[in-house]
Amino acid sequence: MEPDVLEQIFDGSIEPRDIKLSDLQSITKNFSEDQIIGKGGFGTVYKGVLLNGVVAVKRIHNMHTIDEKLFHREVNSLLMVNHKNIVRFLGFCSHTVHKPFKNEGSGGYILFEDRERILCFEYVNNGSLENYIAGLQWDTRYSIIKGICEGLQYLHMEKSIMHMDLKPANILIDDNMVAKITDFGLSRMVENSQTKTTNRFFTLGYSAPEYIDSGTMSPSYDVYSLGIIIIQLVTGHRSVTNSNNVSVFYIVDGLFLQI
Repeated sequence: MEPDVLEQIFDGSIEPRDIKLSDLQSITKNFSEDQIIGKGGFGTVYKGVLLNGVVAVKRIHNMHTIDEKLFHREVNSLLMVNHKNIVRFLGFCSHTVHKPFKNEGSGGYILFEDRERILCFEYVNNGSLENYIAGLQWDTRYSIIKGICEGLQYLHMEKSIMHMDLKPANILIDDNMVAKITDFGLSRMVENSQTKTTNRFFTLGYSAPEYIDSGTMSPSYDVYSLGIIIIQLVTGHRSVTNSNNVSVFYIVDGLFLQI
């Protein structure tokens, strides 16, 4: 790996930036299955080992990298934020090569794009809030709720960012039981609030009704999701189907699809 770029970002010597694909391959043993620490609808997360620490490397599934707008939006949001209740962003990789594919019909070749879109974060090894809905002492539950609220207030008031996918699976818990918001793949700027979109991703149970019904976006969407999370933590019960499994949906051109 060239001049320890990731190590320098990790220790704070330089700011988050673009990272070479070869560097990320090196620290994940070429994205070995042994290094997988999580899987979701949009990507697979690998453990990356540096000389001075451990990082999480999110490799976005090829079927989704065609949407460059979503990737650029997420990177832009991540580069803007720095808060104790938001998972620290370390860098990104946007790598594209063209490979020949033989066209059996014509006998010629077609060049197609092989894309890698990757995000790198601090490694938070206590898992997500999904694992802590029940069984916590009240002071710990209160601290987690307070942390999520402070992180969300920072996003809305200081950075004008709507998260748009707040749920227990997207809140990580560190060794000190500090909550850290993650996954900005669906984030939007508040300046686009009160606008509507026809194609939208959402998680049933955490998504505001006005967004499901008409695609209306506003910071209130995140507040609705926050309210559901607070209810779950206060009661100690999951009122919503596990969001890591079957509850993520996508509406495109009026069709209701499950991911």
